[in-house]
Amino acid sequence: MPERPSPVPLVRRTTHALVADDRPIRLPHTDFDGAEVRFLGEPVDPALFPSSAAQLWHACDGTRPYRSWPLQERELIAGWHAAGLVVAAPRPRSQPSRALILLSPHPDDAQLALGATLARFGGRVVDVFSQETWTRRPHYQSRPALASRLLLAEEQVACGVLGAELTVLGHTDAADRAAWRDGYFLEPQAVEAARATEPELFERVTADLAAEVAGGGPVLVPLAVGGHVDHVLTRQAALELIARKTLEPERVAFYEDMPYSLFADATAEAGRLAVGHGQAAPVPVLIPASESAVRTKQEALWPYRLQVLEAVSKRIVRHGRRLGAPGWAERLWVLPESADVFAELAATAAEEAAAAG
Repeated sequence: MPERPSPVPLVRRTTHALVADDRPIRLPHTDFDGAEVRFLGEPVDPALFPSSAAQLWHACDGTRPYRSWPLQERELIAGWHAAGLVVAAPRPRSQPSRALILLSPHPDDAQLALGATLARFGGRVVDVFSQETWTRRPHYQSRPALASRLLLAEEQVACGVLGAELTVLGHTDAADRAAWRDGYFLEPQAVEAARATEPELFERVTADLAAEVAGGGPVLVPLAVGGHVDHVLTRQAALELIARKTLEPERVAFYEDMPYSLFADATAEAGRLAVGHGQAAPVPVLIPASESAVRTKQEALWPYRLQVLEAVSKRIVRHGRRLGAPGWAERLWVLPESADVFAELAATAAEEAAAAG
């Protein structure tokens, strides 16, 4: 009889401890296999997760503050948080959001780029190519249906941490589309190939996004730094809506795709765009963030266990510190028509960051 593998120690390298008003949210990668608990396909030490704790773990759904549990249960939850089995959503914001609409090519793109802005203002994330199976983890590579389900579940947890709404459009990721079997990154001069190669898909995406951006509110669009075809298609669909006068340019700003902006030139990508009435290229605006918002972004990125490396998340946080020095910031690229809207957003964020010290 084969020997069962020994439990793998779970250590989440975080300096953040749960506070009284945090709302613990369980991660979806935990499986109960009879008397054994597994996380990401690996057995969990019973000392960390006794079999009697299953009901408590299921109760960690983001609705209850940490302080509401008895001491013994809080100790268990704190251990799960330190090990990465749960994440912490902050107390729900007291003020309504700015009704931001973030067009996210895939689950995780909006959060990687603008997690701190979402943490401060809330909003709605619209996942375009949300049907995906790609993962770095061998356990899930051989289980594509499970991987697909978990990738969406990760997104739901992240939005729960950020207090953001989620809309899932359900288009298939480029990695699973025959047109891009040999590679799905485009050179800057080849962006029109995204639309020309899949014209029917482009029209479906454009129609879907027209419905999602109706009704007003700022719309944040990927800049498509790095040339991933799904990011290009999402951006070009938004530009098509501007050209058709379905989306007003004064509502639009572009965000820097992460992690691609860590090693590609966002300034050059912005310079290639000509948008709106004056066909002007967008200019950068920093959206500052408080340390509390940065912490919430870090919590929201942790659930992405199937695709996002912890080292990448840390690099993104360091990048925000470089952008906002001596504080922290995320960067948007805005049009002349939308400059006032996003200058106000930046000013509000800066006031909060300064007040938080």
